[in-house]
Amino acid sequence: MNITANLSNTKLLIVKLAYIGDTISIIPVIENLKEKVPDVTIDVMVNRGSEELLEYHPCIRKVYAYDRKTAKENLARSFFYHAKLFRTLRSERYSIVIDFTLGDRSSFVSFMSGAPCRISYRNASRLSHLFMNHFIDLNPFDYHIVDYQLQSLRFFGLNSFKRTMSIHIPKPIDTEIERLCSSSGITKGSLNVAIHPGARKKTRQWHPERFGEIARRLKERYNAKIVLIGGPGENDVVEKVEWHMGSKACIKSTELSLLEMAALFRRCSLFIGNDTAPGHIAGAVKCATLTLFGPNFPHLWRPLSPIGEIIFKNLPCCGCRHEEELCIRPGNSCMDLIGTEEVWEKVLSLLNRLQPAGSPTGIED
Repeated sequence: MNITANLSNTKLLIVKLAYIGDTISIIPVIENLKEKVPDVTIDVMVNRGSEELLEYHPCIRKVYAYDRKTAKENLARSFFYHAKLFRTLRSERYSIVIDFTLGDRSSFVSFMSGAPCRISYRNASRLSHLFMNHFIDLNPFDYHIVDYQLQSLRFFGLNSFKRTMSIHIPKPIDTEIERLCSSSGITKGSLNVAIHPGARKKTRQWHPERFGEIARRLKERYNAKIVLIGGPGENDVVEKVEWHMGSKACIKSTELSLLEMAALFRRCSLFIGNDTAPGHIAGAVKCATLTLFGPNFPHLWRPLSPIGEIIFKNLPCCGCRHEEELCIRPGNSCMDLIGTEEVWEKVLSLLNRLQPAGSPTGIED
C-alpha cells in the first residue's frame, strides 16, 4: 500500500454488487472519504433493490442500480445492457474505482469503466486479478466487514476512521411512517420493539414460535408495542409469530420499502431479529439491536448499533454455505440451539441498558 493517489477534485466510483446488508456496509467508507476529502465526487454502483438506501445520502452524487436480472437474462439483452452501461461509465471519466464485491462481474465492470486506478483486494477472484491493477493485502476474517472496507482508504494515505453510518430518509417517507405509528399507538414514550423473524436462508432463521414467545412476554411484562416486519414472501413466518404471540401486533407488514423500514426502526427502542439486512438498517438508524447468529460469524457481520447484543453458538461447522439441504446438524442446527430463555435474558439486559441512557422504554421503576 505504498502507492498513493491524490483524491482532491477527482471522481471516484465504489462498486458493491451484493445483498442489502452489503450495501449498508459501504456507507462508512463513503462518509469517511467525504469528511477527509470534501471535494471528491463519489458515485456508487449497487444491485437493483438496495439502491434506495443510498439515493438520498448527501455524500453521494449518483447511484447506479445494476440490474443483475437483465444482465444475466440472455446473451443479447446482456450485451445491450452492458454496452449502454459501459458507455455511461466511460463518459463520466472516473479516475478511481474501488470494487468491494471481489467477484468476476464487478471487476469486469470496473475495468470497462476506463478508470486508470482500479482497486480491489488480494483475496478477490482469480479473474479479478486480470481486470484490477491495485490490490490490498488483508485477511477478511480478521476484520468486521466495515473495518475491512475502511482499510482501503489507507491506500490514499488516509487513517483514523469512524465506524458510524447514516441512512437519510426523505421527509415524505418519514411523515408517512409517523402517521402510521400515530394511528397504531406507537409513541415516543412507549416501549416500541421491532421483530424481524425472516432471513434470506432458512438456516439463518430462528423458530417463529420462539419469537412469538418473546413478543408475548414483552407485551405482558412491559406493555410493549410490537412491530412485526418481514420481507417479500415472508407473510407465513410473520403470521406464525403473531399467532404464537397470542395477540395482534401494533404494526404488521411485509410490504415496507427499505427506507420505510428505516423510518419505522428509528421510532423503535429495540430490534430483535436474525442475521439479516433489517438488523443493519436498525443499527444504522441508532436503534438498539439483538441479533441471532447462525452460520455467519458475528465478528465479521454484527450490526453496528450504539447498543447491541448478539447470540452465537460458534459450532465447528459455522461458516458453511448456509444451504438447508446440506446442513450436517438437521434438527439440531446452530439456530435450533438458541433457546427462548437465553434470548429473553439478553432482551432484559438490553432494556436495562436502554433505560439509564434516556431511550424511551416505557418501563416504570
